Amino acid sequence: MTASGGSGQESESSNVVVQAAVAAGGCGCLAIPVGGVFAVASIFVMGGFGVLLMPLVILIMFFKGLLPHDFGGGLNTDLTPVERICEDLEAAQNTPADQLAARTQQIALGDGLGTLEITPSSSSSPSQPCTVPADLYEAIVDAGSVCDVIGPVTIAAQIQYETGFDADFVGPNGARGISQVPTDVFERLHKDGDPLDAQQSIKAQGAYLCELAAQAQSLVDAGEATGSVLDLTLAAYDVGMDAVREEHGLPATEEAQSYVVGVRTWFASMEGIGPPPRTMPDGPGLRDT
Repeated sequence: MTASGGSGQESESSNVVVQAAVAAGGCGCLAIPVGGVFAVASIFVMGGFGVLLMPLVILIMFFKGLLPHDFGGGLNTDLTPVERICEDLEAAQNTPADQLAARTQQIALGDGLGTLEITPSSSSSPSQPCTVPADLYEAIVDAGSVCDVIGPVTIAAQIQYETGFDADFVGPNGARGISQVPTDVFERLHKDGDPLDAQQSIKAQGAYLCELAAQAQSLVDAGEATGSVLDLTLAAYDVGMDAVREEHGLPATEEAQSYVVGVRTWFASMEGIGPPPRTMPDGPGLRDT
């Protein structure tokens, strides 16, 4: 299992999947329920990331409208002034669709260590984040610099997948806060903290992900698990490191695999490919509920 940019075979496979989705139902919204996409996630992902993961990620991005407007999706016009600046700059680049597709693939299967999209700075206007709330940008960047395995794109994508940046979100397992850090973990990291404080939640998220990444790396180094350290880390965040250890890698369950794919689905959007995440409606099956 790898988490690197793919081959031409991956691009060809992803194009076939997207074309099939378009043929099946126009916008794709009614052709296949989103839950149905995740129902087949285990079939695709158990075979290993790489050739088979990319079509799944692209298909999910298609249903969510996360693809650039000339690569199957639609551009939402309900944008903030900052988002409009970012979208106008992207449109002015006039990047060919095949290059956007290749870049989307590279980021979605990458290491999550890219940079969050921001506006250009000038003497009269400092740069501003395009894809995350401005008041949380520094916290996300800080959380993505705790260790060299976890970057700000991963932090932001995970928050988007978990809660859609809802600081008051309470998960089905009782976890509270924007980053859905497990309650016992948050209390250990912030004894007197408030999980509903977005800044504290994100800080705990970064620290916890780095703890898990260190454990995952130890398993890989010892030959006790195989796979991408980032993927094992994300799976452990959702289902626990014990499950990863017992499976000697990414657990062969829909829950664990859907989680990894779901977080990766937002990587390209956080770097500025496709519509801003805020404009995307939340849908069943793409949040860990």
